[in-house]
Amino acid sequence: MITIRFVSGEDIPHIQSIAHETWIFTYEGIYTKDFIHNFLSRAYSTENLSRSVERDLKSPKRNFLIAEFNNEVVGYAQTSRVNDEEYELLRIYVRPEYHKMGIGKAFVDEYIQVLKPIKKLFAWVAKENHIGRTFYEKSGFKAAEEKNETIEGQSKTQIKYELKITN
Repeated sequence: MITIRFVSGEDIPHIQSIAHETWIFTYEGIYTKDFIHNFLSRAYSTENLSRSVERDLKSPKRNFLIAEFNNEVVGYAQTSRVNDEEYELLRIYVRPEYHKMGIGKAFVDEYIQVLKPIKKLFAWVAKENHIGRTFYEKSGFKAAEEKNETIEGQSKTQIKYELKITN
């Protein structure tokens, strides 16, 4: 059974483990190994995740979610508020062996409920990230625009996927 719940401090080691596994699975061949390693050690440091969890715990609209399958943490997702009706999906990752079980869709459905009166959810996805793009397209997101982004000398085309929500 899949359970979606809000994040807590105890989830940090699970998030780090999932990030490591999913980033290598998803981005190997898109980004260099050094880039992936450096990004993970920075973005998923205990200090950065602790700050993110603390902010979420104090927020009136919680936006850092955890997925559990049979009481095991198997995924996480986080949004950022643009305004009352628009949120950016910053990260959504599920352990590869749990793909295609509806966990990503469960995250999106949960956000539609907890972030009301949300009207749009969007995410930027590397053009070469076929796993992510397939997920967004199957979840009803539409490609809206493209931009080139350079991070640490890695230049990639990013596609903005948008989901319009009518409640």
